Amino acid sequence: MTGLRGGAASAALASIAGRHRALRELHPEGAAAHSLSSAVVVPPLREAIIEGQLPPGTRLSESELARELGVSRTPVREALAQLERDGLMTIVARAGAFVRTVTVDDLTEIYETRMALETFAVQLVAQRLTPVGRVRLEEVLAEMRERVAHDDHVGYTAELDRFYAIVMELAGNATLRRIHETVLVPVRRLRRIAMSHENRMAESLAHAEEIAGAMLAGDGAGAAAAMREQLVTACQAAKDVLLHAPHASPPA
Repeated sequence: MTGLRGGAASAALASIAGRHRALRELHPEGAAAHSLSSAVVVPPLREAIIEGQLPPGTRLSESELARELGVSRTPVREALAQLERDGLMTIVARAGAFVRTVTVDDLTEIYETRMALETFAVQLVAQRLTPVGRVRLEEVLAEMRERVAHDDHVGYTAELDRFYAIVMELAGNATLRRIHETVLVPVRRLRRIAMSHENRMAESLAHAEEIAGAMLAGDGAGAAAAMREQLVTACQAAKDVLLHAPHASPPA
């Protein structure tokens, strides 16, 4: 278990504060505590966790975060509660808030859920794809190829997130899209690490191209089969990252 002390932690706090200031400029109307927590406190904390600046087991202090971000403790408390709902934090009574450690069992459940959601989504896209939707899929695939060509695993991961977001949007089911976003959040950090491993980006891109090709051809069953294969591979890659990386856990 670690706290927000030391050089790395100070750098993480400075980065979070910088993102927070930028978001406050974009959301000047967020004067109310709830608005602040949802609009400008949650995103920089979420990104710091996903990027590994706040590793699993890190204890976050409400008062320290509030002081660094220049807000009261109320929006920070609400932000931490939201991150707990997202599966990124664990709040322990009388101990504090800790960056959550994802377990192998968690990954199994997450990928089982993703299997149901994403295979259904690609079938819907194959049925409902419009000319504009076709262009959007082709554009994001082109960006993904560019990132692989430049061995940019951070950029590729961002484009892969965009690929999934586009698929969910094109499926035309708002409830499906909302549930999927919640399910995906806890695995983003592991995915980013996995993409830095040899051949993982190229493998992921090949799967994405197969999925997109089936959707573009109107082949819902083929798209679902390709998505299923992709998720089996992605689940194993995430588990490999988890099993080979040291993690700290919050107190029981």
